[in-house]
Amino acid sequence: MQRQSSKAQRLEIWRQIVSAKREPELEEVAAGRDAEQALRSMVTDHLSWKTASIFHSKRVPRDTRLPGSGRYEIDLIVVSPKQISAIEIKNWSGRLRIDGEKWIQERRNGAEISHENPLSKNKEKLDCLCALLEARNIRVPSARICRVIFWNKNLNVPLEMAKRDEIVMNHELENFLGNQKATGFAERFLISVLELCLDQEASMIAADGFFQAVPSRDYASAVQAITSLETFDKIELLGGRVISGDLLELRVGQDRHKFKSVPSGSEVNVFCTRNKVVLFFSALLGSSPLISLSQPFSTFPISPSDRVLFHQAGAPKPEEIEIGRVVRMVRG
Repeated sequence: MQRQSSKAQRLEIWRQIVSAKREPELEEVAAGRDAEQALRSMVTDHLSWKTASIFHSKRVPRDTRLPGSGRYEIDLIVVSPKQISAIEIKNWSGRLRIDGEKWIQERRNGAEISHENPLSKNKEKLDCLCALLEARNIRVPSARICRVIFWNKNLNVPLEMAKRDEIVMNHELENFLGNQKATGFAERFLISVLELCLDQEASMIAADGFFQAVPSRDYASAVQAITSLETFDKIELLGGRVISGDLLELRVGQDRHKFKSVPSGSEVNVFCTRNKVVLFFSALLGSSPLISLSQPFSTFPISPSDRVLFHQAGAPKPEEIEIGRVVRMVRG
């Protein structure tokens, strides 16, 4: 009788797994994620070059006085003793036009996507970063530079927009790339971004007079403080959709397991075959678990209906996501 019950339970797990819906990523979101993954592969924590350091995907509190006010994510941060920069990387394609404070991206298929002004948002992010450093009594360079890099050559922008100092088009970045002796695109890209910022720093000094460098101890403290900033956690769902935010806890039955104990940069994978026929015979004839997690949760017996508590970036409150919908989880 126990064997029949166990078999019925395994068949119920099979049913839950194969009925999980696939959630494909939106094309424009996938393009942005491709850019982010490329950046992530280029620099693991931070890269030093000459007198500057570069960081990627760091989260900055919106208001250091209000812990619950949320956080921004900055694609690239460049800091030197004389300047600090926030750089946004956009992988948009099609045609771009401005409508008030909205930037309208017109896709080739005729669809339109409304974006928040990335220049204004990027300046706001940089202001928050500087406020964070100053709240820790770290002197911040007076030269503050905001940039938006459009690295997709298949983007058409109005001439007056392309001429703005804050905008870097693909062909402009390629001018720096072509002058680099470093091997590999990743290294040349990062060094080009650094050179771009340092070149802008020199231009600002020539135009506005000498920008006094902050003392070396403040520069070192700024590097240390930015290094310690976290990145977003990620959940990849069945079908390819990736959501960013905070992994809070794993809920297995009545048990609760906090994600704070999982080291930054770790991946927790969901092991499960999604082939309906193969999984059916495994449920019917096998005895090994039909679904499991990798370390540090590999010893917990789980089911597809167990959940992850996740606070998605920009959402008002956390949500529960069934394990059966998840492919992997990444700690930021």
